[in-house]
Amino acid sequence: MRMNRRQGDATSVARLLAAFVAASTVLGLLAAGIFMPVAGLAGMSTKSVVTAFDALPAQFTSSPLAQQSRILASDGSVIATLYKENRLVVPLDQISEDMQKAQVAIEDRRFYEHGGIDGKGILRSIAAAARGGDKQGASTLTQQYVKQLLVTTARQNGDEEAAEAAQARAGIAGYVRKIQEMKYAISMEQRRSKDQILEGYLNIVYYGAAAYGVEAAAHRYYNTSAAKLTLPQAAMIAGLAQNPSTADPINNPKRAIARRAAVLEAMHDQGYISLARMKRARNAPLGLDTQPLKPSCPSATDPYVCYYVVNWLLDQPALGKTQQEREKQLFYGGLNIRTTFDPELTKYTTKVLAARVPPANAARRGAAAAVVEPGTGRVLAIGQNTTWDLVGGPGKTSVNWSVDQKYGASGGFQIGSTAKVYGVVTALEQGMTANSSFYAPPDGTHISGKRFGGEKCGVIDRYFAPYNAEGEEHGMTTLREATVKSINTAFAQLATKVGICAERETMKKMGLTRADGKDYGVGGIAATVLGADNASPLTLAASYATLAAGGVYCEPRPVESVIAFDGTELPVGENKCRRAVEPKVAYDTTKILTGVLREGGTGRKAALDRPAAGKTGTADNSTETWFAGYTPQLASAVWYGTPYTQRSVHAYGGTVAAPLWRQIMSSASKGMKPQEFRRLDSSPEEAKKHGRQMTVPDVVGRSRESATKILEEAGFTVEVADKQESSAAVAPGAVAKTSPAGAGQAQVGSTVTLTLSAGGRAQ
Repeated sequence: MRMNRRQGDATSVARLLAAFVAASTVLGLLAAGIFMPVAGLAGMSTKSVVTAFDALPAQFTSSPLAQQSRILASDGSVIATLYKENRLVVPLDQISEDMQKAQVAIEDRRFYEHGGIDGKGILRSIAAAARGGDKQGASTLTQQYVKQLLVTTARQNGDEEAAEAAQARAGIAGYVRKIQEMKYAISMEQRRSKDQILEGYLNIVYYGAAAYGVEAAAHRYYNTSAAKLTLPQAAMIAGLAQNPSTADPINNPKRAIARRAAVLEAMHDQGYISLARMKRARNAPLGLDTQPLKPSCPSATDPYVCYYVVNWLLDQPALGKTQQEREKQLFYGGLNIRTTFDPELTKYTTKVLAARVPPANAARRGAAAAVVEPGTGRVLAIGQNTTWDLVGGPGKTSVNWSVDQKYGASGGFQIGSTAKVYGVVTALEQGMTANSSFYAPPDGTHISGKRFGGEKCGVIDRYFAPYNAEGEEHGMTTLREATVKSINTAFAQLATKVGICAERETMKKMGLTRADGKDYGVGGIAATVLGADNASPLTLAASYATLAAGGVYCEPRPVESVIAFDGTELPVGENKCRRAVEPKVAYDTTKILTGVLREGGTGRKAALDRPAAGKTGTADNSTETWFAGYTPQLASAVWYGTPYTQRSVHAYGGTVAAPLWRQIMSSASKGMKPQEFRRLDSSPEEAKKHGRQMTVPDVVGRSRESATKILEEAGFTVEVADKQESSAAVAPGAVAKTSPAGAGQAQVGSTVTLTLSAGGRAQ
């Protein structure tokens, strides 16, 4: 619940004036040294004042402290940190005692004696006000904590008026704010221990240089943790709490050293440190080891990956009902976001693309790729031949060509003959075989639009007159030969047999959409038959992965798990899979597509040292070229073309894209045992019945309950190891590893052992 405007005690000007009078009187009484509950004050002269003070709200609702969220690669390495306030919340036992004592000594020497307000300090404040000063000082550490909570909560709720009211310093508003702050502080002291208040204060206070809280400050100034702060370091940081700009150690080291000395003297005066320790710390060099700020995606190890993950998460209802709520979770919530990305493969993909297509090439050609895991939809890598830059320039762009428009601002590219795979699947579903024969007309033959039967799905063209991209091919052909040689006129004829609406339905079932999210093929006959609509590499790779997974389409997902700050797992990252094609059809399609990579096929330059299948693609005038394909374990798509102007690249899908696909897939497949394509069962139950193997879902980072559910649904039994494993990348209690490992093969019905994380601090 949000605080009322003016912190709930001002409903009218008259009420404000009354509160001011009450505040002044109570301040005077407290200054006289009365340290008892205000409600216990006696005397006719104070009765109305006490009533007014007691009527003020005693408690308020505060938002959780904003803190960093981390985006992690699949191996636990940090891709990026997301935050609006650079903060890492830590418990008091992870803050050095010197830091605790330094803060108390310099901010509130009677912290352990008072009940939330300091009478002696108030007396000084009243005296200053009597001399004409505007500032209301004398705030205890508890009051300062209250004030920071009010400001932080108001700003997180987008209420700048309330934030300003919580900081009012001059005139009536300042006194009213002060008296309400006192009431909150008294109430807080009754409900929380001194340690809890000090812990909250040390985590909320701003220490300058974009460091909120002591943990962030320790990292920012000294590249260490709050637990390891030395006495000189602690004194320097503690001295920043009151006014970070005046003792900024980065820009004003002399003032910082002087302020540090004041903190050390206060610690000695109050008995926290000996004279000898004080002198040694006072003479120590400032010793800064400042760390650069790395906020959000521009400073990520891979900005394209970061922005894709962020935009994908902003689309997930599990993070909140509205876009605003989801953004707040991401940038304030301290989430641990474990992605599916293989960091080495992602780097290699970018490196290979940039080596073959230099970023600042004179022809302004681009290249992009995506790699996914069949059967899960896990996105293992994306990449392109440019560096991320918001402004742009030669070889630079902020547009992510690998993903759909809502995740990376790209409009996609014509997929060319990679679209023919949907004609093959549709033909096989309708009873044709690889050896079924039909006629391929000569180039430029006009085929009546009515023959395609597109009226039912809104595809109405007068005629279609295709040309073959790689030479004249006409006459009788088979489904296999037409696919291997990529004969455009043959697939136009095929569409008249199976129906263009059926082909569009196959595209939809297999997850192919335009980059703008609309159904693929709305552009007409050419869009459906020859891929004249635009799509992204990731969408195409995930669609082709359907065949590798035995006909199961899985929506691409970049996130494995999201763990909230309190250790709970948010329901994000679940596999969203569905049966799209029957296992036999998927297997028969794969057998046809393996011929594309063999001698005589258009994709022979993509051939691997293991079974693989795929299809080349070349758009009109060779403006865009592709290769999309898969092994039993991986699927990927590579695009090479013109992202800026529609000019020919003077290449076919087998010329540049196919060799790039081979390089990327060879790297991605390292360490994987080669597997033969086989007809997969349609369910874990069927696989178990025949004693067959299936891919073990990767559940690292998930909660024990979530991991167990996923594995059992996949047909495995689950056990939990007795011994836990230290892991900085995985939240305590979540799954640190499995045996067999995720993405490996195991017989359905066999046992997967979960090893849970014991936690551990990240370096």
